[in-house]
Order: sequence, then C-alpha cells, then structure tokens
Amino acid sequence: MALVRFKRAFWRSFFRLVIFTAALAEWICLAWVAGVMLAVPIPWFAHLLGPVGLHLLNRRVLGSRPGPAATRRTPFVRAYVGVVFTCLFGMIALLVNAVLWAAVAVVFAVVSHMGASLSPADVLWPAQVTGSVALLVVSALLAWGYGPGQRAVRVLEVEVPVHELPSAFDGFRIAQISDIHLGGFMDEERLAAHIEHVNSLGADLICITGDITDGLDHAPRTFPVLGRLAAPDGVIAILGNHDFYTGADAVTAALCELTSIRVLRDESVALEREHSRLHILGVDDAGVDWTRGVREHRALPALIEAIPDGETRILLSHRPELFHQAISFGISLTLSGHTHGGQIAVPWPLRRPSSLARFISDFPRGTYRVNGSVLHVNLGLGVTGQPVRLFSPREITLITLRRAQPGNEGARS
Repeated sequence: MALVRFKRAFWRSFFRLVIFTAALAEWICLAWVAGVMLAVPIPWFAHLLGPVGLHLLNRRVLGSRPGPAATRRTPFVRAYVGVVFTCLFGMIALLVNAVLWAAVAVVFAVVSHMGASLSPADVLWPAQVTGSVALLVVSALLAWGYGPGQRAVRVLEVEVPVHELPSAFDGFRIAQISDIHLGGFMDEERLAAHIEHVNSLGADLICITGDITDGLDHAPRTFPVLGRLAAPDGVIAILGNHDFYTGADAVTAALCELTSIRVLRDESVALEREHSRLHILGVDDAGVDWTRGVREHRALPALIEAIPDGETRILLSHRPELFHQAISFGISLTLSGHTHGGQIAVPWPLRRPSSLARFISDFPRGTYRVNGSVLHVNLGLGVTGQPVRLFSPREITLITLRRAQPGNEGARS
C-alpha cells in the first residue's frame, strides 16, 4: 500500500517535479560542458544561482505543465523544450557515470591502503572522459530521436491463434492504429501519408484504439483526412483519455459528422460472414488518472453477457490494464495503446525494451499471451509531450486471425 500511495503522489506531482528537475539537469549539463569539456572556470556562487535562474526561466517559458500546447507556441519554445528534454537524459548519464567511478574510486582507495600506489584522484581524468562521451552519445541519440527516429513507421505483423474461430474468419486481417494525437505534432500532410500507408495493407477491418485527437480546433481540416481510412468491414474506433480531455461527446459528434468511422462507446458490433459472427467490443477510457488504468470496466460484463457463448470476441480498450478482466472473460484478443512504448526506450537483448511506460502499466508494449487470450499494445502513430521517438517507432499493427490448433494458443510472450 505504501508503494501504491507513493506512485499516486509521484504521478500527481509529475509535471512540477519535471520543471524543478529540468533546471537542475540544465545546469549540470551546462556546467559539465563549460567546466570539464571546455575548461572554463565556474565560480562557486554560479552553482547556486544557475539552477535557480533556470527554474524561473522554465516556469516562465513552459508553465507548470509542459506538453503539446506549450510546445506549439513558437519555434523557440519547441527548440528550448528539446534542449531541456535532452539535458534530463544527459543528467542521468552523468549521474550513472559518477556512481560507477565512485565505486572504482572506493576500490582504488582500498588497494592504496594495502600498499599500492593508487588513489581516488587517479580516476578523475578517466571519469571526466567517460562522462563527456556519455553526454555526447545521449545528445546524439536524442538528436536522432527528434529527427529520423520520430519519422520512422514500422508495420508490425502479428498472427493470433483463436480458439473456436469460425472458418469464415480464418485469415481475417485487422489493421490497428492508436494514439494519433491529431493537432500539435500531427498535421494534415503527415496524417495523409499515414492513412495511405494503412489503406495499402488491405486489411479487412481497421481499428483505432483511442487518443485520436488533442483538441477540436483543427477537426474541420484533420478529421476528413482521417475519414479516408477504408476497409471492407469498415473502421471502428474507441476514445482514449486525451479524447475525454477534449470532450468525449464533442469528439464523437465530430467524428460522426466528418467521417464514416464507427465509434464504440461501451457497446459492441457484430461482423457476419457465412452465418458466423465476430464481435468487436469497444469501451470508453476509464482511467484513474493520466497514467493509471483500471483492471475492471463496469460496462464489460453486460457486453459479454449479451454475446452467445462460443462466439469470438475482440476487445478494444485504450489502456491495456483491462487485459486482466479480458482473460477472466475468455476474450480472444484485446487491442490497446496509450503507453507509446514510452516513446524513448532502452533496448535489451532477448527481452522487451525498457522505458518509463513500465511505471504506468503492467503491459508497456508488444504482444502478450495468457491462457489463450492475447493482448497487443500498439506503440502509437502519433506523439505527445515531445516529437521524439527512440527505439519506439510509430506503429501500424497488422493482425491476422487464425483458427487455433491444439497446443498453439500459447503462454505469455
């Protein structure tokens, strides 16, 4: 319970902490570049006044909640926020470097005590070299993330074995997109290219799993472009937390007026082929706050009860936490988004990349299989906060349903 309370307090104060920490990060990186890399002397009082001045500047430039609205103001603000963001990760790199070399210094001190000619001072120069290299590497990676990294789009193909899938739907293909975040960093031209890409896949059905838009001021321009999505069995969407921030009813009305997209709000629709049915269930976002979802949705039991036993069900839930409830109901496939895969991730061999998304969901990215139920968490087609992606590219998922053979329904993956 203490951990839960801590996490709640942390996410409630997240943006205020970011503003405060950003000033410290900016000064640490600036002081390192000036004092270590360029050998410019820095007076002691500057280390006190520098972070304070930067914090006041950040409050004036960014406000108390940095995000898409702030970064749209001017090119200067957008560039400044990019620098701040890079400094945050640069500070982390320098702190890790300091901890590692502090441990080496302790070892050297112990060895020197035993008669060797080593001292903690011997590690200062190599620590400065590795710290400078780390800062340059982080800066280069984020520069790539703001450029080619955030423009890259991958089509991820996933095959899902479904128990008792009607033969008429064997090979049925679903294109999933999520977290488009229209407005801000997703304009009509970029959106049109993504729509053409999705349509070219030739899926039977297209599903949008929430966070369609940030605001409606651009809707007369962007929604008709979104409405170009086309598939034989139509386009189905649900709403995410950003759609609710904008106004769920207003977003729904605008989509109905400007597109032919079917919006499911705690309801289901049945697709029919050769007297067989495939049920698509869509639920409204029911998050506790901007980070945490709920494990049980109050509308889902009634939706499940209305579907005859043995008929295949696919759930669209913006946040992936409902996978727990989907497993209990025997739902074959759950499609989610929300996490963006953290947008910035650290890759690891033979395991999922790590990111801050791990702190907001048990299912941060990719495909999970539990007791015959499958969840796929899409990395999103848009961006939020910052137009940056590193090891978490924009994603279009192409899912193929297959009749499950005995033994191939799979465990967790």
